[in-house]
Amino acid sequence: MASKIILALGGIVICLSLTVLFQYERNRQLSNERNRYKGNTISLLSDMKRLQIDSTAMAVDTKVLRLTVEELEDNRAEDLEQMRKLGVRVNSLQAIAKHSVEVNAPIQAEVKDSVVIRDTVTVRVKTIKMDTPYLQVSGVIENNQLTGNIHLPVHLHQAVWVEHKLRFLWWRWGVKAIHQTISSDNPYVEIKYSEYIMIEK
Repeated sequence: MASKIILALGGIVICLSLTVLFQYERNRQLSNERNRYKGNTISLLSDMKRLQIDSTAMAVDTKVLRLTVEELEDNRAEDLEQMRKLGVRVNSLQAIAKHSVEVNAPIQAEVKDSVVIRDTVTVRVKTIKMDTPYLQVSGVIENNQLTGNIHLPVHLHQAVWVEHKLRFLWWRWGVKAIHQTISSDNPYVEIKYSEYIMIEK
């Protein structure tokens, strides 16, 4: 009789332990989901922060979205279609980024008389040339028409970093937000929009 009671109590303890373990794991998953949704809400509601690094370089700072593949398929189907066209398997994605830049460069070039040879015939034309570290323009004006090239070298630098909830001396823990900072080294190139989406598995 006593052994039956001990066995029954043992079964009850095992069932209660499994229930507590299941509830703990479920609570952990719900906490992670809540934190992810809270971070995404903050990210969507916060504006891009613009930073002027020096006279020639500017940067923007945005908070990172964290979405699942299913959420991406529901809300960013065109981005996923572009990934598929590039030959990227959606299940292999770790993150996707999108940037929109705009070029506004003033052109101030001197017009010069020049000579070109076409089919052994010398033709007088006007040429323009502008050469700066951030903008190169060259062209020929002939028959009231400008033909030429514009070259704008641009380097975009991107960093993804973590903002921690708590800090004490050199210890940091908890994730408050994940940021993306992207900068351009050409003063004529303005970053109008930037987003970075981390794929949650």
